[in-house]
Amino acid sequence: HTLIDFKINLVYTTDLDQLHERVAKRWYDVCCQNAGLYIKIGQQVATMNHVLPAPYLKYFSTLHDQAPAVSFATVDRIVRAEFNGSGPHDIFVNFEETPVAAASIAQVHRAELSDGTKVAVKVQKPEIAAQMPWDLLCFRFLVFGFEKIFDLPMYFCVDSICEAVRQEADFRVEAGNAVLARRDLEHDQRFYVPAVHTATSTNKVLTMEWIDGIKISDLKALTAAGFDTSHAAALMVDVFSHQIFVSGFVHADPHPGNIFIRRRPNSRDTQLVLLDHGSYLSESEDFRREYCALWRAMVLLDTGAVEAICRSWGIHDSHFFASMQLLKPFTPEKHSVHLQATTKEEVLQMHTEAYDRIKQLLYDSQHVPPELILLGRNMNIVRANNKGMGSPVNRINVMARYAVAGLPLRHSTADGTGQEGGMTTVQRAEWYRDRIAHQPTHAAVDLFGNWQVVPARRRAPEDACEVFGLR
Repeated sequence: HTLIDFKINLVYTTDLDQLHERVAKRWYDVCCQNAGLYIKIGQQVATMNHVLPAPYLKYFSTLHDQAPAVSFATVDRIVRAEFNGSGPHDIFVNFEETPVAAASIAQVHRAELSDGTKVAVKVQKPEIAAQMPWDLLCFRFLVFGFEKIFDLPMYFCVDSICEAVRQEADFRVEAGNAVLARRDLEHDQRFYVPAVHTATSTNKVLTMEWIDGIKISDLKALTAAGFDTSHAAALMVDVFSHQIFVSGFVHADPHPGNIFIRRRPNSRDTQLVLLDHGSYLSESEDFRREYCALWRAMVLLDTGAVEAICRSWGIHDSHFFASMQLLKPFTPEKHSVHLQATTKEEVLQMHTEAYDRIKQLLYDSQHVPPELILLGRNMNIVRANNKGMGSPVNRINVMARYAVAGLPLRHSTADGTGQEGGMTTVQRAEWYRDRIAHQPTHAAVDLFGNWQVVPARRRAPEDACEVFGLR
């Protein structure tokens, strides 16, 4: 039906919006009916707000936290199986049978512990364990087929993606990720990660601190509650830039349903709360520092350094790869990568060259750091979130500053959080020395970030929109 719509009906239709509405609803229904990995795919579709028409965003954005839920009878059966016959009302006080949210793998119920502590109880959907191996097998076949049909380097990323999805289905992994993320961010009161209640958690049931907040994409609710949406977007870019360049422990699924905004307890300050820690990327220390160096080189237009790093990663076309990281054209001849507008000629050139350049992007996929796959997912979702909020933040400038700050760090703690307190005395002294040595680079980033800014374009161009010629 979709093929007919786009190959035949598209030619004769007088109402393009209706056609997109029909196709979007059809594929939304497919995702909901098949559930599991299909919900994940639908969530990814919702991040493509720079390309897809409005009907697709309207339907697929609901899959972040309003996906189809299972009945309470099913939830009761799962909980009893996990807790030796004890049901939700035996373990928790005032367990709400209607879920407050549902996504691809699980749904969330509000409850209370015996001491009155409010908690969010995440229960895995029953079909996940049986369906996931088949979904992932189909995914492997599809990617393999696309690689052969279109002659594009794709299959090298399959193992990393499948492993990330499998880990999301084990809530013990999520609990561990949440503990590490909480430890990483606890020094900065602008951010918060809910506490895990391990006594009432298993691999299919996860109990965490309840958080009252507003989803970051709900701009009307944020404004009505007195929040500055631009500040909320800035906090979002800050927290993920910190994870990417400083701690190396990165949330790989930062869609709007996983980011809440609230007032910090006993304060009027705005606080960002990070939820759902099932999918994380643990960067190796070598990669983290190389990625910091790559961003510094891109921002300072050091094409030699960009080329050297890309070559060590088995990447042939360093300029095209840099464009993929920036989510906008990397054009050193324009003397800035921050706020320069992309011309129509550049867009046309990228359209013309895209297929051939992607084919030639990699010359040795075995050397490509696996971190780039989930890192790309994080950055694309953050870009989509920022665009959905009106593009108030210049992501490139912010990320460049974090890259420069993260470059001299040397992680020494077992959890890899990279905080200064985890360093030895010698390492701490070296950190301060390197920090002072890099002050000129910070100044250069600021200079390049504000060079030749056109007054009429104070807000950051949302990057990939310009790459594809869409707004």
